[in-house]
Amino acid sequence: MTKQMIRDVRPEKVIALMCEILELTESSEEKVIIAVRTMGLPEFFKNIELLDVEDEKKEKMRALKNIIEEKAKSISTQEGGH
Repeated sequence: MTKQMIRDVRPEKVIALMCEILELTESSEEKVIIAVRTMGLPEFFKNIELLDVEDEKKEKMRALKNIIEEKAKSISTQEGGH
C-alpha cells in the first residue's frame, strides 16, 4: 500500500515539498526544480555536488537523501522485501 501511494504522488508535489523542507532561496529553488525535472529525482540525488547552490543547502540535500534512503529500506523490510 505504501509503495502504491508513493507511485501515485505527482513529481511537482514532491519537488515543492522538498524545496520547502530544505528552505531554499528562490534562486536555489529554481535550480533544484530544473535539475530534478531534467535528471529525475534519483539522478538529482546522485549529482548534488554539481548543483550551483550554497554548501549549506547541499548538506541539507544530502541529509534528505539519507532520510529517504533509510525510509525506503524500512518500507521494503515491512513489505517483505530485502
